[in-house]
Amino acid sequence: MPEPLDPEKFHVFTPKSRRIALILTVLVLFVVAPLGAYFYFNFAVSRPSQLDKETGFEIKKGESVSEISLDLYKKNAINSDFLFNVYLKTNGFDKNIQAGTYNIQPGTSIKQLALLFQHGITDRRITFLEGWRVEEYAREATRNFPNIDFADFVAKAKVYEGMLFPDTYYFREDVEEDEIIQTLRQTFDEKTADLLSSASISETGLTKEQILVFASILEREISKPEDRPVVAGILLKRWKEDMKIDADATTQYAVADAKLCKNAQQASCVVKPEDINKFDWWDQELTLDDLECDSLFNTRKYVGLPPAPISSASISAINAVIHSVSSPYYYYLSDKQGVTHFARTIEEHNQNVSTYLSF
Repeated sequence: MPEPLDPEKFHVFTPKSRRIALILTVLVLFVVAPLGAYFYFNFAVSRPSQLDKETGFEIKKGESVSEISLDLYKKNAINSDFLFNVYLKTNGFDKNIQAGTYNIQPGTSIKQLALLFQHGITDRRITFLEGWRVEEYAREATRNFPNIDFADFVAKAKVYEGMLFPDTYYFREDVEEDEIIQTLRQTFDEKTADLLSSASISETGLTKEQILVFASILEREISKPEDRPVVAGILLKRWKEDMKIDADATTQYAVADAKLCKNAQQASCVVKPEDINKFDWWDQELTLDDLECDSLFNTRKYVGLPPAPISSASISAINAVIHSVSSPYYYYLSDKQGVTHFARTIEEHNQNVSTYLSF
């Protein structure tokens, strides 16, 4: 009988090394490999496709997921027909694909396509922009959905000015005002839950309402996100020192209201149906009379904050108010290219006006 090999001289598996090898094998097979596969799968289905231009794509009634996947792959709309198949089936999306013709945008991922095909062509896409006031939300909803009444939408949503989240949504064609408003409100709460947590708010020394008012002004005043924290600091400083905030956007808001009520149907202050699409909610050419508009929203005339937000702010604007930056400046303006120019004194500010805003 041959003698056993000396483990000190030869590479042999001792009982202990066998156990270690077995444990490592199990870890690789049942932990490392599945985790790697999971992360790769999530990366792959989120990766933009190679599609470089908008492409029409038809899903016929009764078509199988495999047929749809192959057609998408041939059009370069997905990177892998196999992954598309797996993603739809593992998430249950394969059971609710809607027939119809879709416009697929360049770079759309598998995840995005799966959601798009769930909505189908019976749902309509609508985008509400940052910086819009409630009436502009109502106008856009009226343009897209036949059951939306402009006046009813404004009446129901006005109390939520500044709390309707600007984003892209999908609704049924027969949607009504309450559903849209509720969806926008819920989305606002979800998207701002962390940003407007009790802890975050308490650190600012402001109320939630005050934060939203400042953010709504900032959204209209400054287009570049990188400039917003400094401008937020200026607005806050002027307010705390009992100076007029002097934000043109608030005057524009007040002037629109004044014009609206002056020309309103009876006493309702609602835009006439024929004027909905041409009414100017943000008049860029403010006159001396406009600056004297007698409204508490007009911070060119009155000291203090407007009584409510003037628009729906983006996450960027809300974040800028919460994380405002102190500076030596008291004044700012945006030139025609959207560049912000700061000043410490009124003399410097007037010079900036002469330099950057003269015609």
